[in-house]
Amino acid sequence: MARSTAWLARAGMALVALVLAHNLVFLATYGPYVGEALAQTGHDAAWTTAFANALGLGLALVAAGIWQLRRLSREARAVGVGAGPRDAGMGTFAAHLGRLWLGLAPATALLFVAQENLEHLALGDDLPGLGVLVRHGSPLAATVVAAVSLGVALVGALYRWRRDILVARISASRRAWLRVTAEPRRARATHRRAQLGLRGTVAGRAPPLESRP
Repeated sequence: MARSTAWLARAGMALVALVLAHNLVFLATYGPYVGEALAQTGHDAAWTTAFANALGLGLALVAAGIWQLRRLSREARAVGVGAGPRDAGMGTFAAHLGRLWLGLAPATALLFVAQENLEHLALGDDLPGLGVLVRHGSPLAATVVAAVSLGVALVGALYRWRRDILVARISASRRAWLRVTAEPRRARATHRRAQLGLRGTVAGRAPPLESRP
């Protein structure tokens, strides 16, 4: 279940990055004429709906992440833990960011290429292939895709980093509680075994000499 949820989150992040990158590319290319350019290239009401749905998905992912972090924060406060040696440092954050970006940037680029080629196909134009990332020799589209995917990956990395910190604190507190509660049980068990051993020794002794016939 957790694995499927993670894959859905990655797919949602890629779709959000695609929509943002697509619109930013058009905005940077056409400036104040971006609306007319979108209309002429087949971005009609269907694209507006897709844009709204993608933004709604992005907001839903952010809301779900905030809810999860708030739940973990309440649990951490309930067990009474604070910052400790197990807290994830900036190296962990950088690792999360690198993994997310290296996966998200190619996925966003492929989605962008696929969408642009489908749009050219619908208009009856020649398929540009990967050339949509470098239009007229300018790497504008590729740069925007990389930058937007980095921004989306940054949000995801912040969530994962904070989640790791809270989970580590809660786990450390639970282990400490188990050790504290286990020590009295071990002490009582040791005392009980000692008493049983003493009783067995006394029961197995021979009676004193004066009591023998």
